[in-house]
Amino acid sequence: DHLVIDEVQDFSPLEIKVLLECVRDQSVTLAGDPAQRITDNDFADWPQVLQAVGCQEAEVAKLRISYRSTRQISELAQAVLGPLAPEEAPLPTKEGAPVELLRYGSAGAAMTFLGDALADLMRREPEASVAVLCPDAITADEAFSALRRGEQNWLRRVADQDFSFGPGVEVSDVAQTKGLEFDYVVLLSVDAEHYPRTATARHLLHVGLTRAIHQAWMLCWLRPSPLLPDWLNARMGG
Repeated sequence: DHLVIDEVQDFSPLEIKVLLECVRDQSVTLAGDPAQRITDNDFADWPQVLQAVGCQEAEVAKLRISYRSTRQISELAQAVLGPLAPEEAPLPTKEGAPVELLRYGSAGAAMTFLGDALADLMRREPEASVAVLCPDAITADEAFSALRRGEQNWLRRVADQDFSFGPGVEVSDVAQTKGLEFDYVVLLSVDAEHYPRTATARHLLHVGLTRAIHQAWMLCWLRPSPLLPDWLNARMGG
């Protein structure tokens, strides 16, 4: 009788149209954000998609208030989108710490710093949820192996969206975290190789940043991503 499709920006118009055929009188709610599209499909914007699937009488409601991330995170996430950013930016409701880009001479130096920083954070805030997010699964495996030292019950590797939704540090790739949120987010390998100047990379980095509720860090040891704005206060680490 009624169908709700969440994260609809990752469906193609054809997939949406097939689902509509399963519903009486096309009673449907479509929820999504084109800025967070991470699949290569034909979802361009709402008017184009609604016309393609035959929803002639659809009502579009735009929700602009952002309750999750701070102003600092939201502003950087919008800058990362560049020409893909919506004309009306989300309105954040809270202030927070600046997003930092920490640069290192090698992956080893970065992982050493991060391992110590995460251990310190879990001592200070044992109830905090932390996500270490990588651009892909291979990078996530490598990061988990580098961070795993001795008995660390608070460190977990998440591969198939089996998040605990509890305290601790979970290492995964950005695509696994669509729709989720964490107190702290650390984005690894924010470099030109993993986040080039492409639409897919813009969306992926935007998604990763906006998973953070309170604070976000970015780490890299190669040339920083060209998606990062000039005004970002890059700070050398190590």
